[in-house]
Amino acid sequence: MLYRRIDERHFVRLLLRGRLTAQDGDAMRTKIAEIKRIPDRRCLLDLGEVEFIDSAGIGMLLVLNGEAAAAGKQVALAAATGQVRRVVTLTRVAMIVPVHDSVEAYVAAHVPEQAVAAAHPCAPGEDPLAVAARALFGGATGAETA
Repeated sequence: MLYRRIDERHFVRLLLRGRLTAQDGDAMRTKIAEIKRIPDRRCLLDLGEVEFIDSAGIGMLLVLNGEAAAAGKQVALAAATGQVRRVVTLTRVAMIVPVHDSVEAYVAAHVPEQAVAAAHPCAPGEDPLAVAARALFGGATGAETA
């Protein structure tokens, strides 16, 4: 199994590729150590390019989650497809580790700007007072004269 680390703005994404089986124990130990060292609190394991996972692979994901939690980190899984999605679903991993359909779904649920943007009428960088003034004066931006 191969992986690539991608430093996103509010989390670290590990893009896993290939097969996740018992033979990947050493690689998983390396990932666990890396997750413990990263300054970010959130880590997303992107399973979009994992083509096969067995019960040992599921066990390794659960160990990784436990070790990360003990280090104060939050781990989530995303983008599993095909056989990997079926195994993740059948083993009910989501009862222990949050599972998202896509990286975008994870971002929408966990990244502060996305969460605020979904519930707040201001565009990023827009002055909240300007939004309130538009709401109060029906779109007028200046003082009205008679």
